[in-house]
Amino acid sequence: MALSHAILVSLLDRAHSGYDLAKRFDQTVGFFWPVSHQQIYQELHKLAAAGRVRAETVTQSERPNRIVYELTDEGRRALDQWLTEPTEPPTFKEELLVKLFALDEHNRDDLLAEIRSRRQLHAERLARYEAIMAEHYPQPEALNARRRGRYLGLRMGILTERTTLAWCDEALALVALPKAAAAVGSGRPRPAD
Repeated sequence: MALSHAILVSLLDRAHSGYDLAKRFDQTVGFFWPVSHQQIYQELHKLAAAGRVRAETVTQSERPNRIVYELTDEGRRALDQWLTEPTEPPTFKEELLVKLFALDEHNRDDLLAEIRSRRQLHAERLARYEAIMAEHYPQPEALNARRRGRYLGLRMGILTERTTLAWCDEALALVALPKAAAAVGSGRPRPAD
């Protein structure tokens, strides 16, 4: 997926200024496709040059003028074409997992601290997602199609955070084990990693 597609999706319902779009991104698509505000502004300029969004300057008397972007027919066709293309499963890059391949007695405490920190981050994210779910999606079966799609994205985020928290708890317990505990019970030497 390109950033352009995420922006076109965000403009489906109504026009937005770059600032409003960046804020909306932070509260919706940005949970799953994080980008900087600068990247959004740069992409909006490219989309306008390609005729996929229309930019209109709105004059304001007490503030700087705003540029509001809306989806064009060409943008809708590009979005419809993208929606027909198959998606690839996401690749997974997780530095913490690579660090765990180096787990040893001398770095165990550092890795435990990192896992605890990561657990806290995921607990906070889960709480945020659940608050959004409770406020905006209490009855998913009563939602219109687009809102059901947003609900499903948020639902996947919630399930992912719950699974990650369970993994963090398991990792904390296993990493904290003394070295000898991992080899007990097998009667055979451990295979080389």
